[in-house]
Amino acid sequence: MFRQESICQFVNRRGWLIAVFLILIGGSIYIVYRPKSIIIFRVIDYFGLTDYVDAIRNNLQEFLILPPIFVNSIPAGLWTTSYLILMYCNTRFHEKKTRMYLALPLPVSMVVLEFFQLAGLCPGTFELYDLLCYIVPLIIFIKSL
Repeated sequence: MFRQESICQFVNRRGWLIAVFLILIGGSIYIVYRPKSIIIFRVIDYFGLTDYVDAIRNNLQEFLILPPIFVNSIPAGLWTTSYLILMYCNTRFHEKKTRMYLALPLPVSMVVLEFFQLAGLCPGTFELYDLLCYIVPLIIFIKSL
């Protein structure tokens, strides 16, 4: 039988692996399908990887066509989920109130910024799917505490 300590380590490792996987999936979607004008492509160019990334982009875009929600909204939802999983794992020994204070500022600010876009108070385009991709993981996180 596992000791309690071993179970906690397994949950923590599994959470970290899932979080990293979600970041990689979201990043891959972003790099393959988003326009080359986003900042990440400056980093890719700086490291001399543009030709490799262009080849991957061309091959994947030709064979795997994703609907706009997957290209524009799902990466942010995956990153939000990843962040909340990491916060869940790293704050599991704290009381609920502390966990909320530590985890909520980033996803709540993303929701607020989305509404600022709707009101024209900051650059960007309001997207209902973005809002859902921020709110759903947030609700699941809060309910899991």
